[in-house]
Amino acid sequence: MSTAPSYSNEAQRQSSGYELQPGQTLDGRFLITDVISKSGMATVFKATDLVTGHEVAIKVPFLQYESDPGFFSRFVQEGKIGERLDHPYILKFIPFENRSRPYLVTEYLHGHTLAYMLQCERPMPEKDALKLVSRICEALTYLHGHDVIHRDLKPHNIMICPDDTIRLMDFGIAKSIGRRFTFAGFTPAIGTPEYMAPEQVRGKRGDERTDIYALGAMLYEMVVGVIPFTDGKGDVFAAMNARLTGDPVAPRKLNRELSEQVEEIILHAMEREPGKRYPSAAAMQDDVDHPDRVQLTGRWQRLQSPAPWKRQLKNALWIALVLGVIVFGFVQLILLIMRRGP
Repeated sequence: MSTAPSYSNEAQRQSSGYELQPGQTLDGRFLITDVISKSGMATVFKATDLVTGHEVAIKVPFLQYESDPGFFSRFVQEGKIGERLDHPYILKFIPFENRSRPYLVTEYLHGHTLAYMLQCERPMPEKDALKLVSRICEALTYLHGHDVIHRDLKPHNIMICPDDTIRLMDFGIAKSIGRRFTFAGFTPAIGTPEYMAPEQVRGKRGDERTDIYALGAMLYEMVVGVIPFTDGKGDVFAAMNARLTGDPVAPRKLNRELSEQVEEIILHAMEREPGKRYPSAAAMQDDVDHPDRVQLTGRWQRLQSPAPWKRQLKNALWIALVLGVIVFGFVQLILLIMRRGP
């Protein structure tokens, strides 16, 4: 079992004056060779592990976020979860102690994301989509069996490698079942709106079936060519409201070539009530692997159109968000004063 990383104060002082750049060596072990990507809070670098000679990926938060308690807690939790997982379809984390600053080290992957594949081919052939979903189900079965819920399944978090295997990535908001982790600071999102399950929209913690809903939404996008609940206007609040009050358009209405069996699988996974979804990723995989054996129950005939989105509710949500930010800023100010003392 891995332990929480420790950070050297002296090394922290030496490295806190700059953001990492290619050509620099991190902690005397990782030679930074390139920038893979940047998000709003962190940079992912390509590096060479000078001990093993292997290529690795290193996720390093921006300096201004390293001191944020909420972000730091989530970042450390991501590392703890990642380092205890060991499955060929899940991104491999590399334990490393005595880091001078917070960062995560993982295997370096060649390939492209499912999101990139969908940019090139929409919709995907049904057979290819089912093959990918089967492997994602296998990864989820292992993940859930080790008491971890991903909570942010989306095409950007699925890497497709040259050997035709996949890697499930990004455990930034994953949680451990049966343990309550509290995060200081303001966490504005608990998932990606396009793939969030209704219970996530309601602010509930969710369980294994939350991931199953997201996977159903991904399969919908793969074989239909559009994200479910898309209104063409990019209104995130309207899409979230639609998940709470109705069902997606029947997949075969948008793609007549889609089989009834795959439509049944999608709608089973995307049931609004968690208790009506597949009880496990293994159960979903069984249908995905044997679509000819899927029992047709006419789910498409029972779909309900979402209730109209009320603009007054939208305004109320924005007001609540603004007030939440104000309260968060006030709390952080009080904590800062308390830490500094008189």
